[in-house]
Amino acid sequence: MNCKICQSLSLPFATAKILNGKYKIQYFQCQNCGFIQTEEPYWLADAYSEAIAPSDEGLIFRNLMLAQITNNIISNFFNPEDNFLDFGAGYGLLVRLMRDIRYNFFWQDKYCQNLFAKGFEARGDRSYQLLTAFEVFEHLINPIQEIEKLLKSSMLSFHNF
Repeated sequence: MNCKICQSLSLPFATAKILNGKYKIQYFQCQNCGFIQTEEPYWLADAYSEAIAPSDEGLIFRNLMLAQITNNIISNFFNPEDNFLDFGAGYGLLVRLMRDIRYNFFWQDKYCQNLFAKGFEARGDRSYQLLTAFEVFEHLINPIQEIEKLLKSSMLSFHNF
């Protein structure tokens, strides 16, 4: 199998049962960049039927921590009045936390119904100065293509300088 990031050889290194033991999958690791991926993810429809696993006990803690980190990054390196995007936002908890401290945060997630940040969906005519994507890229079938799309939405604003 070829690596989804650098196209180098990826060799099998582990197997696991996922989704409560329903699927037995093979993991591969790239011999060049170290990226870990699975075999082609034929189980995605089942996996995305619920965006958050019932066993995820650290969800709120991680979002609070990531909101603080993101706040520090924005306040030190970006204009706080700019627009920001959380890609793969899940239920929208991070977006809501960031909006609660007055950042123009928006979300994009094609697999999950957003519960906490309704009305703040990403739009193609809006540019974003910072894109966050926490716990996302390991789930993408074509991560490079998704990154290229994300960069286009952030690059719109760089042409204005």
